[in-house]
Amino acid sequence: MEKKKKHHQGFSVPLWLRLMFKNMEFISPYLAMRVAAYIFSKPLKFNTPVKEQKALQNCIQEQEYIAEIDRTIAIYTWVNSGKKVLLAHGWSGRGTQMYRIAETLHKDGYHVVAYDAPAHGKSSGKKTNILQMIATIAHLDATHEFDYLIGHSFGGMAIYNYCKTPNNVKKIVTLGAADNMRTIFDNYMLSVGLQQKTSERMTSYFEKKYALKIDDYSPFVVVQKLQIPTLILHDEGDYDVRVDCADNLAKHHPNASIIKTKGLGHRKILRDENVMQQIKSFIQKS
Repeated sequence: MEKKKKHHQGFSVPLWLRLMFKNMEFISPYLAMRVAAYIFSKPLKFNTPVKEQKALQNCIQEQEYIAEIDRTIAIYTWVNSGKKVLLAHGWSGRGTQMYRIAETLHKDGYHVVAYDAPAHGKSSGKKTNILQMIATIAHLDATHEFDYLIGHSFGGMAIYNYCKTPNNVKKIVTLGAADNMRTIFDNYMLSVGLQQKTSERMTSYFEKKYALKIDDYSPFVVVQKLQIPTLILHDEGDYDVRVDCADNLAKHHPNASIIKTKGLGHRKILRDENVMQQIKSFIQKS
């Protein structure tokens, strides 16, 4: 009998790094925490695939400085006269990852904007956090006044948090979004081989540094007060973010619907034709 794969919201970590952290934690738990916090805040960057490069030929590329966070952001705009849509990518991603959604909606007359989050893609910075991601969405929404916000993974989490502030957003769509900030912290620390106590130290470190409570930014908490109609899309075989995150979000959101896909994982969901149609149907529905 074939064994069923376990869901895990983890990080791919080389053995040498786990061993380094294990030794470092034995010598100095605080030092191990600080190094882990630095790596946690530093997104990975990857080469842009050919399909995404081709998509850039059909949009306007600009750079815009956001004074509040002291970062210059790369912005991609598919110009049109219709309603406005913002696309927010996930951690270690880039705006062009959502090109299929952008092109699909643009063909239907929508004005679509994507961007590289701080420290991602062509945007400036080496480290970032959810506060900077929220501030980026706020800045772009103040400029464009978007009708719809669509976010993948961590981008979806940032959208939920932005929408707890006053806005005129009509609908939200998230794909593969996590539900709990603390789980992300704990799973990261587990993946690098550090103990729960060290994870708690890192949580306290970030809370003190940014004068906040991590739990206040957990999407399942935030959505409880949202009334914006929301479509939650998640693949049952997503091994980056467990599908039960979608269930928990839908459970706590007073105005959300959920659609589960199969065989798309965490990233193919951004390019699937049926998903494109689900998104169009949802935002077009009155």
